[in-house]
Amino acid sequence: MNKLFFALALLFVSNAFQSRKEKPEKFPIGIAEAHNKLLKKNDDYVTINRGKIFSQELDDFNATIDSLEQTVLKLLKKYKRNSEEIDAKILDSLWTETTFKHKRYRLLYPNNYHRFANFKKNANVSKDYFETVMKGSFDNPSLVQFKEYKRCMNYYFDILSAGKYKFSHLEYVPLKRLDKRYDAIVALDAEQPIKDFFIKEHFTSNIWTYRVEAFDYAYSRALEDVKNEAYIKEIKNAYKMGMDRRNAASDIKVYKTVNDITLSAHIFYPENHDKTQPKPAHLFFNGGGWAIGLPEWSYGACQGAAKDGRVAIAFDYRKRNVYGTDVKASVSDALTAIAWVRENAKELGIDPNKILADGFSAGAHLALVSSMIENREDFGVTSTYSSKPNAVILGSCPYDIAGRDVYNVSYDTKTISPLYLIKDNLPPILAFHGENDDMVEFSEFEKFRDAIQKTKNSFTWRSYASAGHFYFERSTQKDSEERSRLTEEFLKKNGFKVK
Repeated sequence: MNKLFFALALLFVSNAFQSRKEKPEKFPIGIAEAHNKLLKKNDDYVTINRGKIFSQELDDFNATIDSLEQTVLKLLKKYKRNSEEIDAKILDSLWTETTFKHKRYRLLYPNNYHRFANFKKNANVSKDYFETVMKGSFDNPSLVQFKEYKRCMNYYFDILSAGKYKFSHLEYVPLKRLDKRYDAIVALDAEQPIKDFFIKEHFTSNIWTYRVEAFDYAYSRALEDVKNEAYIKEIKNAYKMGMDRRNAASDIKVYKTVNDITLSAHIFYPENHDKTQPKPAHLFFNGGGWAIGLPEWSYGACQGAAKDGRVAIAFDYRKRNVYGTDVKASVSDALTAIAWVRENAKELGIDPNKILADGFSAGAHLALVSSMIENREDFGVTSTYSSKPNAVILGSCPYDIAGRDVYNVSYDTKTISPLYLIKDNLPPILAFHGENDDMVEFSEFEKFRDAIQKTKNSFTWRSYASAGHFYFERSTQKDSEERSRLTEEFLKKNGFKVK
């Protein structure tokens, strides 16, 4: 064990508790606030030190988590000793939240151990490790009211959905995890009200993360598996909402069918669109790590582009969590999508020489790499029309795909990594990136920026100090205004500004 690290952990939690002894609370006021504040402080500590904490062997890891948990329990015991006025239900609820907060840390251990071992070593835990951690968690339906219980259970279902990969890092598991997650809930040896609740949550919590078709398997079973009529109504309403929200689009057309999977283009026409007067096309690819996400995430941007006079299209593409596919499959879909737009330009009222590809995160990668790939036969693209956009806008784009597919990789990641595909005669590019991005590190952006600037390609960029992956959140007014200005100038310069 790293003795110094464990000693520091003990010192941290001891000081957190001691500070409360030095400044006694007035009882019972403030118990929930003090409890939540300490939980957050401990959570911040785990987050900041996650590499060290989750890289420990099991005994040392448990000792660290035990020490964190004990500080919170000591706080609750202190309140209980010093005040008879506190409702026992309040203490019990805070105790429950504490218990499942730390159970979740323990569930996270094998997956994160594997991650911080660079996917080369699994944690030395028993085959029934997860079941042991969750023992006694399934027989009390009243637990579903607690936030930390729900978080803990939802991660447990994520683990179960990973099948043979459950002791590995979960982010890159190449399985149809959404369907397997539903099966895990149904198969749980739990009280029926608990299963009913989490089946309902499977729909209501995920309907804005995946396209509605991704729930077809679960929906076909849920109406029989769930016994609670109120929950059945919520499930039906969630599914209906998933269908109805598409009414915002002017039209939805199938652009690709592969392995019985139908992929659609969600089209937004400008007002009074005259298809005999072709307009520029603005294509959107949503982010989500090539694993989650749906075209509806881009609806707001599509509406803005259509209002500006462009034909806007949000594309669905295959996602790892739904279809068990890899990043290369998503690239194949993006290439097909752009070729489909050109092939159907007349029907859509689009100028085939003015196609703008726009995306965020994984979607930005698809927009960019589509402009770089020449040999499309390797990606199953049969169209004779070009898949190369005429301009590209990027937000938090991944430039090197090495490590984004981890299990059973059957292709050379450099073939779909923009960093290794830079050449002359690329379309003009506008790129934004946060300098504190912990999903796509800024150094990755810098490598691409430095390399492409050595060519004659047009590359306009801005980075934002102290900004993370979602650089536009908490953005200053100055930064927001500059992004709008740069975007407008980019659109106008490259012939995409209609109004």
